[in-house]
Amino acid sequence: MDERGWGWTASQIRQIRLIEWVAAQSAGRPAVYIDVKPFYDALPDQSENEFEIAYADLKLLEEQRLITQASGLGGIESLAVMITPQARDLLEQVRAARANKSQRKSACRNAMVAWLYSIDATNDTNMPVRDAMLNDVQHGIWLAEPFVPADLADAAAWLHRQGLIKGILIDQDPGPVRLYLTDAGTACAQGFNSDVGRFLESQTERGSGVTVNIGNNSGPFQVAGDHAQQVQNIGSGADEIRHLIAGITEVVRAMVPGAADVDAQEAAALSAISDRGRADRGALERFGNWALSTAKAGATSGVVAVISSAVTALLMCLGHLG
Repeated sequence: MDERGWGWTASQIRQIRLIEWVAAQSAGRPAVYIDVKPFYDALPDQSENEFEIAYADLKLLEEQRLITQASGLGGIESLAVMITPQARDLLEQVRAARANKSQRKSACRNAMVAWLYSIDATNDTNMPVRDAMLNDVQHGIWLAEPFVPADLADAAAWLHRQGLIKGILIDQDPGPVRLYLTDAGTACAQGFNSDVGRFLESQTERGSGVTVNIGNNSGPFQVAGDHAQQVQNIGSGADEIRHLIAGITEVVRAMVPGAADVDAQEAAALSAISDRGRADRGALERFGNWALSTAKAGATSGVVAVISSAVTALLMCLGHLG
C-alpha cells in the first residue's frame, strides 16, 4: 500500500478495514477464526458483497501473511480468518500514523493538490466545491479513514497562503470553498507528484544563493551568519508580511521534521498583524526567535542562515507598516 496513506484503491481500503474489523472481533481471543460474512454484509457498497471479491481479498491478504484461513466450501458464509502477528504490527503502524496530526495535515494538503489536478481544476473555469473531495475514494480517504470537512478547510487555507490554490472565499471559513490550482500548484502536481513539502523545499535553492518563495514574494537569501543584515525586495503590506510568516513557518516545518508547536507559532504570528496595518512587533520578534531556535536545534547551518535572513527581512518589513 502507498505509504502516503491516500491514493489507495477501493480494494486496498476495504482490505485494511477488513483486517481492523477482524482484529476488533477477535479482541481477547487471539487464536479464534472469525467469520467474515458480517463484514461484507455491512459494506456501504453492496456490489462488493460477493464471494469472488471476498475470496480475492482473503487470498491476497494470506499471500501477504496478514491472515490465515480456515474456510470451507460454499459462499461468503464459509469464509473465516485469523489475523497474524504481522497484521497486528501493520495495524499498530497505521494507528500511530493516524494519531500524527502533522502527518495528517501534510497528507490532506498533498491529496488536495492531487485531487484538483486529477479533475483538471487548473484555472477559474473549473472550481469544484471543496467538500466534493470527500466523495473521491483515492483522495478523500487517508489510511482507510475519511478526511473530515475541517481537514479540507485547514488544507485549503494553508495552500491558499502558499499561493498553490485560489478560489472563492466566504466569511467564517479559513480557506476557499470553491478552488483551483494556480500555476505553482500545477507545477507541484506535475513535477513533484503533489508532494507539497518537496515542492516548497525545491523553491529554497536557486542560482548561487538560496531563494525562499513566499506567497507572491521571492528574494535571494544569501547563506550568512545568524545576524546577517540584508535588505530584501519584499512588499511591506500586511498581506505580504502574512505570506512571509507562512513561508518561514513552512521552511521550519519542511526542514525540521517533528518541530513542536509549529501551527500555534504560525497562528500567533499571523494574529499579530491587523488588517489596518498595525503589528505587534514583540509577538513577531518572539516568532522569529522561535523559528531560529527551532532551526538551530534540528537543521543544518545553511537552513539556519536562510531562516535568519528571512526573519531579518520580516522585521525590516514591519518598519513600513503604519
